[in-house]
Amino acid sequence: MKNILTVTKFTFLEVYRSKLMISLVFLSIGLLGVSYVASEFAYGAPAKVALDVGLGIMSISNLIISIFIGANLINKEIEQRTLYMVISKPISRASFLMGKILGLSSVLLINSLVLGTLSILIYLLFKGTYSSLMFWTILFSFLEAFTVLVFAVFFSLITNTTLSVIFTIAVFIVGHAINETSKLLLVKVSSFYSSLIDISFILVPNFYKLNLKDFVLYQQNISNDYLLSTLLYLAFYLLALLSAVLLIFKNKNLD
Repeated sequence: MKNILTVTKFTFLEVYRSKLMISLVFLSIGLLGVSYVASEFAYGAPAKVALDVGLGIMSISNLIISIFIGANLINKEIEQRTLYMVISKPISRASFLMGKILGLSSVLLINSLVLGTLSILIYLLFKGTYSSLMFWTILFSFLEAFTVLVFAVFFSLITNTTLSVIFTIAVFIVGHAINETSKLLLVKVSSFYSSLIDISFILVPNFYKLNLKDFVLYQQNISNDYLLSTLLYLAFYLLALLSAVLLIFKNKNLD
């Protein structure tokens, strides 16, 4: 555990000192400006538009960090030969990989909290109605980004960086589209397509479950059972995905 925390700390500091954290400052300032301008063009619902724009920017920035940095998380260490120095010390590959993933996920968490909280404050400034579901939205956005990050690392271990990015984006798109696709008449009447959708639900995470933005915007209620069952579903999915990533990295030839 100590080794994991050490790698996590250095990964976080490495990203913290990069231009990524500087861009977060500019992104926050930009969020203020864009939300204000968008709300000015929204007749009758400026608060909802400001919140919609803010949460959208948060999700997009999380996605960009997860995909493009996640795809380079291990390959960068291999190319710079720093990985060989680390694993030559008394630290396991599993500890190293988990430390790298947790280090980057801490950056995702900060990004989610800063932009998400800022979006809520702007929403309240425009006299929007507070709801505890807003913080669930931020949490689920972070968990979605974390899942995408693990997928990016997974693909980076079995292919090159470019294909890792492409495959991860494909998983993200399918994960959001699969729920609506399952409702199509063609899928319901065809046993082949129905079976294909069932397999897809196992292989690809159902990101639709994590999208709470519409519920917040239209002040719809969600039961605690739904929130907890979604957390449990994602926990089991991430456990299986992380196990696969660790297994591949453990047996990967780094020569």
